[in-house]
Amino acid sequence: MADQMNETALGIDLSKLPPDPLPPDFWQEQAACYGIDPEVFFPPSEEDAALALAYCSGCSIREVCLSWALKNRERYGVWGGTTEQQRRRLQRQVA
Repeated sequence: MADQMNETALGIDLSKLPPDPLPPDFWQEQAACYGIDPEVFFPPSEEDAALALAYCSGCSIREVCLSWALKNRERYGVWGGTTEQQRRRLQRQVA
């Protein structure tokens, strides 16, 4: 039952996220999005987030990015393979 509580509808196991991630300036050079136009990650709508999510899907540090975004309550853009709405749902589960 505890595993089911950690697992979200998004398929993210919150218990596997780093509990205290370093800020982006420590890991951003390792990210799949490094050097990509930041506007890609701040789409005008959730429906326009596909390109950003595609970069995130193959990223080796996706969990670190998502953990940082959740911890810092990042409200805008795509972080760690999640959209703004998805992170709001995750925040409710973490709270």
